[in-house]
Amino acid sequence: MNILITGATGFIGSHLLKRLLAQKYRIIILKRTTSDLGRINDLIKEIRFYNVDQLVNLDKIFVENKIDIIIHLSAMYSKEDKGKKMESQMDKINIKIPKKLLETAIKYEVKGFINTGTFFEYSLKTNKPISEASKIDPYNYYTITKIQFEKILAESARNGKIKAVTLKLFSPYGENDNKKVIPLIIKSILTDQRLFLTKGNQKLAFTYVEDIVDAYILAIRYLNNQNLKYDFFNIGNNRSYSLKEAVSFIRDISKKNIKVEFGKINNNKDENLDVHCDTTKAKLKLKWEARTSLLSGLKKTYNSYKKTI
Repeated sequence: MNILITGATGFIGSHLLKRLLAQKYRIIILKRTTSDLGRINDLIKEIRFYNVDQLVNLDKIFVENKIDIIIHLSAMYSKEDKGKKMESQMDKINIKIPKKLLETAIKYEVKGFINTGTFFEYSLKTNKPISEASKIDPYNYYTITKIQFEKILAESARNGKIKAVTLKLFSPYGENDNKKVIPLIIKSILTDQRLFLTKGNQKLAFTYVEDIVDAYILAIRYLNNQNLKYDFFNIGNNRSYSLKEAVSFIRDISKKNIKVEFGKINNNKDENLDVHCDTTKAKLKLKWEARTSLLSGLKKTYNSYKKTI
């Protein structure tokens, strides 16, 4: 089976790429010329890649490769909105490019499209578990663009043009992560640097990256469902932890005196979040659930960074 992946050079994409290659899928990746290949350098010889910013159109990829499934992970992310120029760039990368990719996939009769969403699309003004039926209330402009593309994808799928699934991810973490709070904490410990944080009260459904990869593998199989047109699933740990609890776990793992000081940074607007992921639908239909506890996942993540710092 031939699978085209966007975002394969990123955090989750690189983990997924390694798993798919191990399972003998033939992989084609779509990337930008400026993409950092550091996470997948050892795999370059095993894949075929195209630079999206050098293509006049996308037909070349589909003519040269019989694509069976597309897994869309790439996106331009900005937690805080930064003006019209940023919004225009996000519109292009998060809506226009994947829309063109979808149109080309339909033209060449690609079997299925697996999309990536985020829990920030939901209303977070609740302490009840977030299910797929929860209210939509985008957190920022980035999530607006994710919702807009999902609507385009869902409409195409429901009209019978392609089978499609969206996985809405909850707080991914793990080895080779982006510049997020968990790796910042770990690196501050390993380099004996002081780290200032907010109060750390926000509770999140931290989800280990290899569990997330499991969801993509199961989604590939789910595309074989005869009755499928479009479906979407929450992919997250069904237990939530505060940032303070995560720091406590890392302290126990490292056995070091962590120089993390809470309350030294002004609260983010997500400081009072209490996010709980309802995975009932994913368990029932996708046969997925998070298998890695936060303590176990943090051990693996810490030990990985310990080898490289």
